[in-house]
Amino acid sequence: MPTVFRPHGRAMSPALDEINRRIRLLMSQPAGTRRAQEYTRLLVMWAEATTASGSDWGKAA
Repeated sequence: MPTVFRPHGRAMSPALDEINRRIRLLMSQPAGTRRAQEYTRLLVMWAEATTASGSDWGKAA
């Protein structure tokens, strides 16, 4: 899959783009325990994906 380019010349891998998409969808759901658990899971996935790719994306958090 091609890399998706973001503003300021930064590139985001397809995996990170998919995690972002899932987070956006999740945030449109009502707050609750299930949403909080899924959000935590997605953040762990984000951290693992940024560490594996050597990306600077995870350094801002």
